[in-house]
Amino acid sequence: MTILRRQDEHVDVLMLGDNLLVAPGRTITDPRLGHLDIPERHLYKQRLATGTGFDDTHRGLLVALQRKQAARRNRPGGYWIAETDPAAAYQGIRATIPVDQIPWAIVATDGAYTPMEHLGITDWPTISSASAADLDGILMQCHAWERDHDPDARHLPRAKRHDDEALAIGRFT
Repeated sequence: MTILRRQDEHVDVLMLGDNLLVAPGRTITDPRLGHLDIPERHLYKQRLATGTGFDDTHRGLLVALQRKQAARRNRPGGYWIAETDPAAAYQGIRATIPVDQIPWAIVATDGAYTPMEHLGITDWPTISSASAADLDGILMQCHAWERDHDPDARHLPRAKRHDDEALAIGRFT
């Protein structure tokens, strides 16, 4: 979850979870989920890189991973997700940026920005002026690459064939 709000002469950011915000001169993420040292996360990625695909062992590793993540959800030393507890929003990553320093911001889910980075689609200033149709085209390109070139997640190990893919642009000037 990422929320952008323009308040007079500044933009407020509130972020929880595995999103990315890119703006001129800055990137904001919530690193807490990624910093959890859970062996199953590393193991499923290693297996996929060797070509095992989304087999029963993969699904078993994800079940174990999700169980261990759930035990650390919305707890100090873990990570915070408002979906299961709206009070978790008080633990969000926050930033306040003067509006004259942030003419635009792009918010992306990890399912969008991870394949975008892998494919080199990272010209954020150009993307910031994209139309809705252009953004849809970027997401379709990522989805097609996953489907046609990496269906078993060997080149870009990921938990599932396709994750949620969303991009949004806020323009403030």
